[in-house]
Amino acid sequence: VIVHLDLDAFFASVEKAADPHLAGKPVFVVGHSMTKGVVLTSSYEARRYGVKTGMPLRDAKVLCPHAVLVPADCAKYADTSEQIFSYLSLYTPLVEIFSIDEAFLDVTGTWPRFGSPEALARQIKDWVWKNFHLTLSIGIAPNKLLAKLASDQCKPDGLFRILPHEAESVLEILPIEALCGIGGRMKLHLNQMGIFTAGELGRFPEARLY
Repeated sequence: VIVHLDLDAFFASVEKAADPHLAGKPVFVVGHSMTKGVVLTSSYEARRYGVKTGMPLRDAKVLCPHAVLVPADCAKYADTSEQIFSYLSLYTPLVEIFSIDEAFLDVTGTWPRFGSPEALARQIKDWVWKNFHLTLSIGIAPNKLLAKLASDQCKPDGLFRILPHEAESVLEILPIEALCGIGGRMKLHLNQMGIFTAGELGRFPEARLY
């Protein structure tokens, strides 16, 4: 039983939690030049306008000209991340930090202490909100790939579980680019081979893929 935690719009959410005046406003977290570079993270209010992480700042301003720009505070984000991920050891010793805002937990042997994997996940979500006023999306599944897929399906502030017997049906029509690790270039290669869904990928001859 694997749990994947993903802190929602992490940099922007930390800034909004620290400054109540940013509540409800579209926010770009940017480099310290404030005039060039890329958007490091945008709040969900900004994402509704089509702004994405890594987008050139000039393009983001065209899409959402009324956004509030906040210079990145990497030390603050790292400290918040460290505090949250340290807390996860209360639920299992098997914690793998995937990035500054993502982690995997293997709770196979520990979830019964909390009633269910979902109950364990809700405790984590409640603690993070109470202590940091941050939301996170949590996916639960039989392996890391599916757990990350599950958390991606319930953003923001969601909780979604894929049970072992559901995995095949979930993957059958899933676009291959929804799988962690398949970016634009890999998607193009696979599409040229006639592979468009995870189901088709699973049935494709391994030798040809290799």
